[in-house]
Amino acid sequence: MFSVLTPTYNRAHTLKRVFDSLKAQTFQDFEWIIIDDASSDETSKLIDSWEIVNLPFSVKYLVLPENKGKPNALNVGLNHCNKEITIIADSDDTFVPNTFQELYQLWSSVNITKNADKIATIWTLVKDEDNNLVGEKFPDNFWQVDFNNRVLKKDQRVAGEKWHSWRTEVLKKYKMFHSDQSFISESATWNRINKDYDYLCVNVFHRVYYSSPDGYIQKKKTRLELEKVKYYNAYYQLYETTISDIYKFEYFRSYAFDYIKSRLTFKDSQISLDRIKTINCLIIALGFIPKKINSFIKQKS
Repeated sequence: MFSVLTPTYNRAHTLKRVFDSLKAQTFQDFEWIIIDDASSDETSKLIDSWEIVNLPFSVKYLVLPENKGKPNALNVGLNHCNKEITIIADSDDTFVPNTFQELYQLWSSVNITKNADKIATIWTLVKDEDNNLVGEKFPDNFWQVDFNNRVLKKDQRVAGEKWHSWRTEVLKKYKMFHSDQSFISESATWNRINKDYDYLCVNVFHRVYYSSPDGYIQKKKTRLELEKVKYYNAYYQLYETTISDIYKFEYFRSYAFDYIKSRLTFKDSQISLDRIKTINCLIIALGFIPKKINSFIKQKS
């Protein structure tokens, strides 16, 4: 039923946490694919030490020749996912023991409904290691939602971490946005998919989130690194978006501002918005300046 895909880089100190959690699952019809993004720690020795021969699930371990980041590792891993549903399990997470059992029941129910193929993913809630909800619940349980209602409508946006299981064929079709020069948020890919497919959002806890000091979010970044992140994330949010929608929705206007601002520090001649869209982003960015100044003054006071 499930392909569990884990990209990892120098996480020998946390990867066993995932392994133990998978062994504890009450539903065992899955394969585990570990994509090692050229780790320099003891990851390979750790996996060699595990007794995996008699496990009820298969384990495939692949080592990439060069470290290129999580999105690339996921794209490589997707080529090895053979089950109907793919679950991305980060290399420092754990899961409630009945997670896969509940996901099996949820997907089985989805698959017998009318227009089942319209649903690309099931999203569930995340709690931290102290058992607290990370972010907010969905506004409705079993909320089937498109991009417009999930993202563009301000009153519908849901804050905080969420966890996903995906139709494998959908992930293989779209793949993760990736750049060798910078990290690109997974949300850019998720939003692209959501424009064509619905998401089913369920208010049930599955993933347990751990704050990792060596994780990307916690890592200290230079100004150039931060501007690269803004540049590529803004580009992938805007490159297929119409100019009229960029003006219409605050969500896209904020990315237009980020795109112009980041270009003052970094530009990629191979990946950039066309001239007309860039000019319109500049017009929007200029309109944002008074708002940004006002926000800065309020923050200081």
